Amino acid sequence: MSDLFLVFAGFVAGVIDSIAGGGGLITLPSLSTLLEPGPHAIGTNKIVGTAGALMAFLVYLRKHPLHLKKGLSFIVAVGVGSVLGSLCSPLVPRLYFRYFLIAACPLILFVLWNKQGLMKEVRDQARASFGALVSTGVAVGFYDGFFGPGGGTFMLIGLLAGARMSLFEALLLSKLANTLSAAVSLASYGIQGFVHTRFGLIMAIGMTAGSFMGARLASKKAEQVVRPVLVFVVLLLMAVQIREVFTTS
Repeated sequence: MSDLFLVFAGFVAGVIDSIAGGGGLITLPSLSTLLEPGPHAIGTNKIVGTAGALMAFLVYLRKHPLHLKKGLSFIVAVGVGSVLGSLCSPLVPRLYFRYFLIAACPLILFVLWNKQGLMKEVRDQARASFGALVSTGVAVGFYDGFFGPGGGTFMLIGLLAGARMSLFEALLLSKLANTLSAAVSLASYGIQGFVHTRFGLIMAIGMTAGSFMGARLASKKAEQVVRPVLVFVVLLLMAVQIREVFTTS
């Protein structure tokens, strides 16, 4: 039953992540119910995140050219930040991750729900300096390596604000940055012994299939369907985490 749950959760997360971002809001709490919140769930989730981001990147790459030079400094900074975050995550007591998850979900959900307006705002701003672009990349990468959910959306917004590129250019590069971040933090968590390969690979099967479908069907209509589903799932998972806090305290 747990295997089917992981595949299904991964599939839903893949569709959502490739269209609206925020698939980690589903995959990480789902893994946390099996592995409990903390570095074990986060490290295992990096298998899922790598598979999903890579699949979406490859699908988008077939339709749009990659202008790597525009966002290279940001992508490298994201990779550095991700390694730093993955090294700091195991130092935090496990119980805090449950509270952090409960607090982070509404904030990330707000960003996802208002993403179109936020992206319009950042496109209208002046281009950020090289230092601001790199520091933003490190900060977003650190968050992604330390915790993760919503990291891809923050990468997209950072590229739109810092590199002044078109939406699909930023989307393509953000998926590449997300793939790199997940992969390097996966290696870091793996070296520290926090990756449960079996759970990660099973969920990655569903995530890859969902990312492929979502990236191919990405449209306004699809996003209108995804948003209510994302709200429902996040509220449900938050309720589970709150229940766990009260039952374990």
